[in-house]
Amino acid sequence: MPNPWVLCPVCLERIPWDDPPLHRFDAGTGEYVEQPVPAGAGPEQSARLRRVAWVRCPNERGEPHHLPASYGESGPPLVFGMVGASGSGKTHLLTAMIGAVERGDLHRHYGQACWPLEMRLHQEYLRDNVGPLAGEARELRPTPPGRVMFADGFMVAQGEGPPRPVALFDVAGDDLLRVADATAFLDAADGLIFVVDPVRLDEAGGRDRTFGVVLDLLRASGRLPEVSAAVVVAKADLLRFEDPLALWLRRDTAALDPEESLSESADVYAYLHGRGAHAWTRPYRECARATLHVASATGSGSVRGDGDGTGDARFPRGVHPRRVLRPLVSLLAMSGALASPEAERIGI
Repeated sequence: MPNPWVLCPVCLERIPWDDPPLHRFDAGTGEYVEQPVPAGAGPEQSARLRRVAWVRCPNERGEPHHLPASYGESGPPLVFGMVGASGSGKTHLLTAMIGAVERGDLHRHYGQACWPLEMRLHQEYLRDNVGPLAGEARELRPTPPGRVMFADGFMVAQGEGPPRPVALFDVAGDDLLRVADATAFLDAADGLIFVVDPVRLDEAGGRDRTFGVVLDLLRASGRLPEVSAAVVVAKADLLRFEDPLALWLRRDTAALDPEESLSESADVYAYLHGRGAHAWTRPYRECARATLHVASATGSGSVRGDGDGTGDARFPRGVHPRRVLRPLVSLLAMSGALASPEAERIGI
């Protein structure tokens, strides 16, 4: 059953979702135009139109924006976002994560059926991000500032249960530092992936300002107990000779095991604590449900051009993601999209 209304994750407007007017994206003009369902259309034709349709948010105070028509037509939407400074590896991690979902890993290893929330949006993300990173081993550009819209989205379902929409946000690190409309999605977020950059562990006591700003905003709004957190030491290939992180990086059983999750969280917490990076562990201490993870989106570092420091940056050894899906699986478990006795124990 469609939801009676949906909270817009971009501006927090409440959008009535009882047969809303539909729009489609016109590639020729780059604009959204009305797409009414013809009178007398059969269920097959209506379903085909809705697969590529969008709903305009009625908020006229900011830039016009739209949500996929499927966003409000099933279970309550889940909003997950990436948190971290510019250059921390957020975009590479999210890209590798979506690449794993595209390969079917979420279904194969965790029993979650999954399909794109909106086909054009998903195909654009595969073309602009997954293809260049996974297929061409090219380093991706950072998320441009001011672009507050989810990067990609999926419908996920377990067994015979109703599907739930999942919107994945990748917001520029500088935008997260502004207490303004750019951080509005935090008031709709169900889960956040906090990305730890190992390169910065020894800088200013291992502090990331985006972590503190986001947590303070959530506390001020009273939403901190409602938001789950997955803290990820990204670029963990840089720490591949440091135990216990090296042991976890090599271990990937792809199973939802609460005991293993707790052991990994304990080891990562102890490692960050030992490095004096106490600010990086704030989400684990302050959010009601949280996990810590080790992951590598690429498996190695990039070089520019032919090694002379010019040209496009590439990964000469290719791209070999490790453990990138686990933070997303943890958020799905902590938010209730994964339903099992094991899922109920994740992050507690």
